[in-house]
Amino acid sequence: MSGPAAPPDLRARARRSGSKVARRVLDQPLRRIGLGGALVLLAATAAFGGLEEQTQDGPEVLTVGTPVDVAPFELTVHRVVWTTDLPGQYLSDEGNRWIAVVATVRNTSDAGVLGGTLRDALTLTDVDGLVTQPGTIEPTPTVTMLEDGSSLSPVQPGLTYEAAFLFEHDGSTPPPTDATVLLQQHTWGTDSLEGVTTRWLRPTTTLRGHLEVREAVSDAGADA
Repeated sequence: MSGPAAPPDLRARARRSGSKVARRVLDQPLRRIGLGGALVLLAATAAFGGLEEQTQDGPEVLTVGTPVDVAPFELTVHRVVWTTDLPGQYLSDEGNRWIAVVATVRNTSDAGVLGGTLRDALTLTDVDGLVTQPGTIEPTPTVTMLEDGSSLSPVQPGLTYEAAFLFEHDGSTPPPTDATVLLQQHTWGTDSLEGVTTRWLRPTTTLRGHLEVREAVSDAGADA
């Protein structure tokens, strides 16, 4: 038996080292490398973390007003506000309020994407009193277009939308002054359980930002 190949992370460090010897060694199964080959490999990759425990990086810092790629979207978070009145939107309890993350959305894929994927692209944490919708285990937003309040689904490729991710908030809890916004990236693939349909799967948090939450102020005049 030839034995297993070297782990992928070790192979990547060897490529970054620029050592042709290390790369040739890695082309052999581990059983063939032997002690001498292992020492060459460790020496060649030491400068790139070959002797250190590798840890996965956490989410990057989300910056307001900066476009970021979270496949299959480009999202730009502008602000987080709360309000008790949104035309066309209905709270489950009259005493509740909306917390809205206002963002620009662009579908960077080559096909339309349903609203469910967009809902999973942004979430809120560190906010007491978020209301969980029936049939869900975590607070999920309703995504609407700022222009007319209509539902943003599907999200057409190449188009840019001004949108609000709306989270219902319990009115018996004081309005939050800050919140953590998480942006999540999807992976294009086939569900292992279904094994047939290829779609956007496994939303994973890639950006995290702790943002101020303010009361929404209308841009209309006092008479309006």
